[in-house]
Amino acid sequence: MKMLEVAEPQLEKTTHFSSDTIVHFDEGLIGFSECKEFVLVENEALKPFRLLQSADTADLGFVVLDPTVRIADYHQQIPEREWEAIGVTDPHKRLAFVIVNIGLNPKESTGNFQAPLLINYEKMTGRQVILTDSGFCLRTPLIA
Repeated sequence: MKMLEVAEPQLEKTTHFSSDTIVHFDEGLIGFSECKEFVLVENEALKPFRLLQSADTADLGFVVLDPTVRIADYHQQIPEREWEAIGVTDPHKRLAFVIVNIGLNPKESTGNFQAPLLINYEKMTGRQVILTDSGFCLRTPLIA
């Protein structure tokens, strides 16, 4: 596996995103409740990772990963009530991400599988949930 090099995103403070690309989190994210608008940025150089960039604060962004890359049935392990809370009832339309902590090498990189970001991409709304009884942890290694 080749080493992942992440360049710091260069976003101007005046960056404006169109409203159809912004995901709104009513409650914000844990520790960042004041930031409610985010854009999911894809970049070929970052794959399979993406950047969840705050539309409110150019200095705030998170590296995220689709958790099914690591745990194939991850979506099924999230309680149905959590999907219903964001209006996603069709299992084929489920979209989730985990916030990643990039380590010094791939084996030290972890993901917060206990507090995923669930997104309803049809309504462009999202919610961070805490899976208390799941057995997932805050620092799940990305490489088994």
